[in-house]
Amino acid sequence: MRPPRLRIAEFEIVRLRGPELPQPVRPAWAPGSVWTRRDAVLVKLTTDAGIVGWGAPGYAETDLLESWVKPRLLGADPFALEQHARVFRQANGCWGVEIALWDIIGKACGQPLYRLWGGYRDRVPGYASCVELRSGSQRAADAAARRSEGWRAMKLRLHDWTMAADIAQVEQVRKAMGDEFVLLVDANQAQQPGTPQPEEGPVWSYERALQTARELQRLGVFWLEEPLDRYDFDGLRRLAQEVEILIAGGENNRGLHELRWLIEQDVYDVIQPESMVAETMSGLRKIAALGELHRKLVAPHHGGGGLGLAAHLHLACAIPNSSYFEMLHEPPGLSSDLFQWYLAEPLRVTSDGDILAPASPGLGVEPDPETIERYRI
Repeated sequence: MRPPRLRIAEFEIVRLRGPELPQPVRPAWAPGSVWTRRDAVLVKLTTDAGIVGWGAPGYAETDLLESWVKPRLLGADPFALEQHARVFRQANGCWGVEIALWDIIGKACGQPLYRLWGGYRDRVPGYASCVELRSGSQRAADAAARRSEGWRAMKLRLHDWTMAADIAQVEQVRKAMGDEFVLLVDANQAQQPGTPQPEEGPVWSYERALQTARELQRLGVFWLEEPLDRYDFDGLRRLAQEVEILIAGGENNRGLHELRWLIEQDVYDVIQPESMVAETMSGLRKIAALGELHRKLVAPHHGGGGLGLAAHLHLACAIPNSSYFEMLHEPPGLSSDLFQWYLAEPLRVTSDGDILAPASPGLGVEPDPETIERYRI
């Protein structure tokens, strides 16, 4: 006898105006922009059996949640994910709603998502991802502070006008921290089109990317991320072939087809799919499997915080070809806790530098009820 099917009985959109950050944060990939708060939009789905699933639609147009996604999910089976994929694709990418469906599935099965998705490990090495462009001396001090917090790896932003200044930053951090501290770097050259940049920023040529990659290789950097335009497939493939350092990217590419191109055309050594940009978590699982077949590392990326971060962590723990896991951490303006500000229990790095997957069923994390009520719009 078949068990009764669950149905989505309630679909609630929760809009939050986040608290003021302790100090303004200026993301290197968007010169001239300033973060003073981190707002959020969450989706709360409740089944007819009372199981609640939380998701975060991310960067989608939120009016489509009400007009398109909500009427098509109400009364639907949360397990029918391949049927729902069409709904999300036609909604201009409200991909993060699917996270709420997976949260329900995990809770209904009594298992955390990383176990349902493959259960390769229960933790991955994390890295503190810097947000701003800072001097080498300041970054050396920052790296020492991160090490004292438990981090064993850190990502720097190379977004200065000259290659010499970029390399000087990395050299000072390497000199201060020695060879055992893992360094990664991000050039953020794949942000266009789409990312507002109030001020002009440096644009790398192929020659600058190649020379920088060789210098970073000399300094023992683990990977160089987004060193060229996101659609310069020929240049990126050529670069990856000419240097030994890993070339990473993909967080700004949209759709399964673009991620497939990145893998099958050997554009990157490390694929960084982002479910709020490219596809659902179900879609990212397919990309991770394709990456494994092509012997690519896959480092699921998420820049939205909270629920999305937990979902991508589960995927990183589920697959055998994952790598370092990113968490934005730029104290004092934006600590990793502030990056996850609405969660009751934020994810944190261990003393060994790992990020542990939540062990509770589903996502294993929940928004804090008091925080939701306080900051709800």
